[in-house]
Amino acid sequence: MAKIEVFFDYTCPFCKAGYGYLTELLPEFPNAQIELLPVEAHPRNEEPEHRPYVDLAVQGGLFVKAVGGDEYAYAARLFKLAGDDRRGFEDIEVLTQCAAETGLDAAAFKAALQNGIYAQAQLAANDYAYETQKVWAVPTFVSGDRRIDAAANVGVTGEQVRELLHDLFG
Repeated sequence: MAKIEVFFDYTCPFCKAGYGYLTELLPEFPNAQIELLPVEAHPRNEEPEHRPYVDLAVQGGLFVKAVGGDEYAYAARLFKLAGDDRRGFEDIEVLTQCAAETGLDAAAFKAALQNGIYAQAQLAANDYAYETQKVWAVPTFVSGDRRIDAAANVGVTGEQVRELLHDLFG
């Protein structure tokens, strides 16, 4: 069965919109297979002047996936954080509070971030997105040879997301 990989950055307003289209449409496509893949739109090691850094938030997203947590709830909470306090993305305490609000074990989440448990996986996620899947802007939706690449200063449209879901799962 087909699967759509969705590459996004928690601080990207275009990603928030694309995520919104996806979550609004998913009830119409109950068989849809979606893999949320958070990445850094501006990797810390490549663009050190671009803040806030989201590497810790991405590591948190990888923790959520690993423990079988609600990835959609975590993403939604971090998109809200981006609108409320962008500096919070660099604060383990703020990220831990967000994780706790989505039902995650706060102590385990915090320990994973403090100990860098997912640091290498976070770098590998960036490599997979940018090197393997040739993502050049986020959000990007990929399923085999089908893809929706974000347009500069636009992102993706709801109609593009609907069409992809319909073609694959309709």
